[in-house]
Amino acid sequence: MHVLYLVGQSTGGLPHYTAELANAMTNYADVTVMKPAETTGDDLFDDDVQLIDAFDPIGVSMPQLYSFDVNPLDFVKGFLSYNNVKQIKQLDPDIVHDTTDLFPQVKLFAKLHRIDKFCPFIVTRHEVSKSRFSISRPPVFVEELMDLAIPDLDLARVVVHTKKQKRAMLSRGVTADHIDIIPHGAYTVFGSKDDVDTAPEKNTLLFFGNIVTPKGLDTLVKAIPLVKRDVPDVKLLIAGEGRIPNRVQSIVEAHEENFEVHNYFVPNQQVRELFARTEVVALPYRSQGGTKGHSGALATAFSFGKPVVASTAGEFTSLVADSGCGLVVPPEDPTQLAAAITQILRDDDGKREMAANSSRMADELSWDNIAQQYLAVYERALRKKATPQMETTTWTR
Repeated sequence: MHVLYLVGQSTGGLPHYTAELANAMTNYADVTVMKPAETTGDDLFDDDVQLIDAFDPIGVSMPQLYSFDVNPLDFVKGFLSYNNVKQIKQLDPDIVHDTTDLFPQVKLFAKLHRIDKFCPFIVTRHEVSKSRFSISRPPVFVEELMDLAIPDLDLARVVVHTKKQKRAMLSRGVTADHIDIIPHGAYTVFGSKDDVDTAPEKNTLLFFGNIVTPKGLDTLVKAIPLVKRDVPDVKLLIAGEGRIPNRVQSIVEAHEENFEVHNYFVPNQQVRELFARTEVVALPYRSQGGTKGHSGALATAFSFGKPVVASTAGEFTSLVADSGCGLVVPPEDPTQLAAAITQILRDDDGKREMAANSSRMADELSWDNIAQQYLAVYERALRKKATPQMETTTWTR
């Protein structure tokens, strides 16, 4: 089997996801990745993966979208470069799989060149909002409008990470027998607890990822002075691209000894260092209609065997609390978040148990296990293609 992965985004964690899956899939299939010339995952692909730099970087990260800091010329150039998806027919894969949410540029040119008619076309959706046109997330709103203007693809399968996401897809008209649930794998490309030979820094927390409104950094910042009452030397490492919200910047400045800020996209080689330093990983996400599939930060926390404190957004209750990996609290509640952080930091036995459970989750969510589940999806899609009429679903984002 020859699997071709399409990467529709240059920045953020989606190239990391593609690298993990592509690397693991080489044990079962020939793997090609068509991607932008520069991505955040370029140094993570194994030698067995055939890489094709087919597209220009769009050069837009999620924090840039939220701040509307976009170079129109770079965006248009990157968008139009996806006309190169026409090369897929020459590469002749058995499966085409967009692992990065089917952005409008991929959808448009795949439709123009009838890639969805050439071979089974599969999409992984990492986030599925209940409301397509929510003005509370302007970048997503604009993207949905663009998507609406593009004719739908005939998709062989749609993959989501959770049952809630599947229900959201059903509400959009996708039939149940075209949806597969595959959990997000535990990232290993940054290393794991076995690669760390130093003890974490006492009472240190980590917020890791893009600094954008849905991730709730402001709630976490507000919680730190409350934690400080019981844990005076608590320190929050903030690591990710974006700006700390103005409404809480004064808190960071007033308690500068309790904060360490790295507000840039963290290079892959620095990720291990940050997770090694921390005792607890914090995921204070806002509610997003209950359809947040997973988190790259959580996937990495599992790999490094870290306790987690999270909100109840999406599937965090199941992934964090029910699994024994940490505690969850309601979103946007600094008081309850502070109480949970304090509880974990002051309970050494509890931290050890949570750390062990995080390591167990990393084993369960290994990329070999994830690759085998995807392989079964590909085989189902190929069996459908072999019937007189290929069964597909049309789907809008």
